[in-house]
Amino acid sequence: MDPFYFKSYDRLIGVACDLESLVTEMKCLSDYDYDAVNYHILNGHISMWLNYMGFPELAEGIKMASSPEKAIKMIKSFKKGKKGVGSNGMSMGKKVTEHKRGSKSKTE
Repeated sequence: MDPFYFKSYDRLIGVACDLESLVTEMKCLSDYDYDAVNYHILNGHISMWLNYMGFPELAEGIKMASSPEKAIKMIKSFKKGKKGVGSNGMSMGKKVTEHKRGSKSKTE
């Protein structure tokens, strides 16, 4: 998966590869270049990346964030609610089984 690149005009100012590094970068860059982080939030760049990374619900929520602080809060809340969930969005420790007819069933 491609990382998210925080840019300010023609300068690269930060890189995020997952939700944890996204929060870290947003916190750090908010002190360094608040307007750049806010620009990426308000213009939907972070939402598009989150959707690409497989977090459509979070992507939709971030679209409504009006500041880096609110976006960070949403991401932290999302992470807290997703403990035990793998990167593909499936709950950890559950597997798909097959019925007698060979079709996939619900998780056990």
